[in-house]
Amino acid sequence: TAYVDSLGTGPAIPTEADYTLPETNEDGSAFDREAAISRGGQIFLTNCTACHNFSGSGGAMPRGGFAPAILDVDSKYIYEALLTGPQSMPTFSNGNLTPDEKRDVIAYIRTLEEQPTYGGFGLGALGPVAEGLFAWVVGIGGLLGFAIWIAAHTTRTTKSKPGAIVEQGELT
Repeated sequence: TAYVDSLGTGPAIPTEADYTLPETNEDGSAFDREAAISRGGQIFLTNCTACHNFSGSGGAMPRGGFAPAILDVDSKYIYEALLTGPQSMPTFSNGNLTPDEKRDVIAYIRTLEEQPTYGGFGLGALGPVAEGLFAWVVGIGGLLGFAIWIAAHTTRTTKSKPGAIVEQGELT
């Protein structure tokens, strides 16, 4: 660890106050949680959706990269990732995003986790289009398989031809 320490210090490990929305403002008035989540959603859509998907489920990136899903990730780790920019993620220092904006983004991500998956299985949170495509492919595949089975079992394919050997040594 001495070698790592000699390279310089990184950002401090965030405390719960760094990544959790406050209950009240500094003047004691009630904190507007909905407005903070709305601001966080705007920041998320501007800066994060290109890699992490609009639903936070991650996805493939250029040159073999992969953006991980950020749902169900501890808020402290999301805050640290915003500060340090792991892998090919850009860093969001306090000059790029203020600590309040980082908290707002994390609050928005927490609301994504609470969203119900309408229509059943989410298929990577891609929505009803992916579910419809999956059902369409399975349905068409089933119909195609059934058509092949019917074609293989028709009278024409099972009827023996004149002169064909039915059993050994016998002609029809």
